[in-house]
Amino acid sequence: MNKKFFEPLFIFFVMISFILSGCSGSEVAEKVKSDKNSTTPVVQNEKEPSSSEEVNNKNLLSATIVKNIDGDTVEVNLNGKVEKIRMLCVDTPETHHPRLGVQPFGPEASEYTKKILSVGTKIEIEPGIGNGRDKYGRLLAYIYVNGKMFNEMLLEQGLARVAYIYAPNTKYVDEFYAIQKEAQKKGIGIWSIENYAQEDGYHASNNQVTKEKSPASQSGTSVESNYQNNPNDVQESNLDCKGKIKGNANSHIFHVPGGSYYASTNDNIVWFCTEKEALDAGYRKSKR
Repeated sequence: MNKKFFEPLFIFFVMISFILSGCSGSEVAEKVKSDKNSTTPVVQNEKEPSSSEEVNNKNLLSATIVKNIDGDTVEVNLNGKVEKIRMLCVDTPETHHPRLGVQPFGPEASEYTKKILSVGTKIEIEPGIGNGRDKYGRLLAYIYVNGKMFNEMLLEQGLARVAYIYAPNTKYVDEFYAIQKEAQKKGIGIWSIENYAQEDGYHASNNQVTKEKSPASQSGTSVESNYQNNPNDVQESNLDCKGKIKGNANSHIFHVPGGSYYASTNDNIVWFCTEKEALDAGYRKSKR
């Protein structure tokens, strides 16, 4: 065939090839640019952890209940050793205090603990930061039964108040106060008695408290040194400043004369001469 016929046809195909190549390159470049500048996050189909998985992620220690001491204190078998555990950040009313006797809802709290944490019950414990212990040598911890924290269960039932909040063990404080607020709204348990559970302890009137006489007190032996319910229970101290700033050794709250709770704070008192002295000792001023 004529050579002149093929030359235009060849040029046409070459142009088409360049055009197609240019379009393809442009699309690829545009795609790369678009992907590079995109701010749309990559969504991954992740499964939300269940409550049981969250509990397992706390590296809890397995233990078995061997004895019930009080509403907030139990003995457990932990790695073959018997440990007494005081539950962190909660406080139940007394059942055998040498001075306070049996307080309202103390027996109910104790019975509830015996029911849920009966002898032989398998539990898991989350020790406080640093595996802290109180002055009695008790392990301070959170207790879990069937995947739920028992400290919270006491608060839900209105059988305990949030108390003894000391750094660094403040991990669940916000949750604890939220649960306590709901129990207060419902007016259940300790919150069913007006002005009974307060920020610095339980304040029952004389007709609400039943005094118990222990064998030691009947024999004339002091039982004060044997009492081991509250982790920071101490006798009245620093009497040189008596009548001035009144601190509660349990709650680490201090009260000034004329304050709403000054007159009703009568247990575990630490006296301070000035507010600065109380603040320097780690106490905080009562809101009322």
